[in-house]
Amino acid sequence: MILSKSQFTGILYLTLLSFQIGCIAPSLSLRNIAPLTSVPKIRLVKTGSDTNQFAFEAEIAKDASDQLIRPRGSNAEDWEEVFYVQTEVSEVLDWKALPPVQGSYQLNDNNLFFKPLFPLQFDINYHVTLNTLKAEQLIGLERIQKSKIVEKTFRLNKPNIDPSTVVTQVYPSSNSLPENLLKFYVHFSAPMSQGNVYTHIHLYDSKDRKIALPFLELGEELWNPSGTRITILFDPGRIKKGLLPRENEGPVLIQGKSYKLTIESDWPDASGTPLKESFTKTFSVTSPDNKIPSPNHWTVNAPKSGTKDPLMVDFSEPLDHALISRLIWIETSAQKFIEGSIAIKNSEEYWIFNPKEPWEPGDYKIVIETKIEDLAGNTVVRPFEVDRLESPKEKTNEGFLRINFTIK
Repeated sequence: MILSKSQFTGILYLTLLSFQIGCIAPSLSLRNIAPLTSVPKIRLVKTGSDTNQFAFEAEIAKDASDQLIRPRGSNAEDWEEVFYVQTEVSEVLDWKALPPVQGSYQLNDNNLFFKPLFPLQFDINYHVTLNTLKAEQLIGLERIQKSKIVEKTFRLNKPNIDPSTVVTQVYPSSNSLPENLLKFYVHFSAPMSQGNVYTHIHLYDSKDRKIALPFLELGEELWNPSGTRITILFDPGRIKKGLLPRENEGPVLIQGKSYKLTIESDWPDASGTPLKESFTKTFSVTSPDNKIPSPNHWTVNAPKSGTKDPLMVDFSEPLDHALISRLIWIETSAQKFIEGSIAIKNSEEYWIFNPKEPWEPGDYKIVIETKIEDLAGNTVVRPFEVDRLESPKEKTNEGFLRINFTIK
C-alpha cells in the first residue's frame, strides 16, 4: 500500500521508538503503544527481474504497522529528510552535497520501503540514511535524548554477463538518403542505458574523419517507453536554409558524398553490459527533398472479399518508419476500426496491412494523420523548409486525410 503523509510520519515515529525505548518525553501519552524492542535494519530488496531493480527497506517492529500515531501537520517534502538515499558519483564531488535520489515510499506489513524512480546503477555507492533527529521534528515530539542517525552504504557490482544486446536496425533502412535527412531511429534487442548517448554514436565521412557535432544533443533523450529505440536528430539549424548554423558551418550531409554512422560496442545496455558488437551503416547522400508527400499519388492494392490477403499501399518514396507504423489505419465507411497487423517493407516505401478477420465487401477508408513525414521532415500538408506560421498547402479541416477504396 502507498503511504499517506500521516501514515508515513506515524511509522517513522514508531521506528524512532524502537531506537529510543524509555526515552520518550513524559508529556506524550503512549497508552495504546506496545513496547518496541527490535532495532530497524536497512537493506536492499529486489523489486524486479532486472539485475539492478531494488528498493531500500527499513524493517520496523512487527507490531508497529497497526499502531500508527496521528502526527502533527507535516509536508511531503519532509519525508526525504528522514529516510533518504544519496549517490556517490565522483571521488571529487562530496555525495553529502548532492540532492537525494528521487523515489516513492511504501509500507508492506512491517517494512518501510523507499523505491527509487530509476533502477540503480552499477559500481556506484548508495548512502542510505534514517535520520531520527528529523523524525522527532516531523512527528512533533519534544526533545528525545540519544537520538541518532542510522546510515548504511550499498554498492551493486556489475555482474559478469556475456554481451548479448545488439543493434537490430537503423531507420531509414535505405542506403541512399537525402541531404536534408532529419533523423535516425536506432533499435536495440534489449533495453539500453540512458544518458550520454552521443559519446557512443558517431558520424564519419568517406575518409573516416569524424564529423563534429552532427546531431542535436538533447538533454532529454528521445527514447521509446521500453528503452529499446532512440531517436537521433540532425541539427535542424544546419538543415534549414537561412539559419545561422547552416550559414556558418554548412549542412551536415552533402549531396554526392558518402558517410558512415557508427554505434560503438562500449555502449552499455540497461544491465550495464556493453553491446555484443559495434554497428555501422554506410550510406550515400542524394539531393535535398523539399516536396511534401502526396497521398493522392499513393497506389492502393486492395484484396478480394472473403480473404485475409493484405492491403498494400505504395508511397512511391520512403516515409518516416515510426510515424507510418502508428499514424495510418483502416476504417469502414461507418468509421469502424479494422483490426490487424502492419508490416513496413521496401525501405519504408510500402505499408502492408494484414486483417485479423477476412475482408467483407464494402467501402473502406485509409486514415492518415497529417503528422506523417518523409525522411526530410516534410509532412503531408507542409514542407519542412516552410515557416510554421504559413498556411499549409493541403487544405484540411482536421488532422487527418483519407483515401477511399472498395473491397469486392
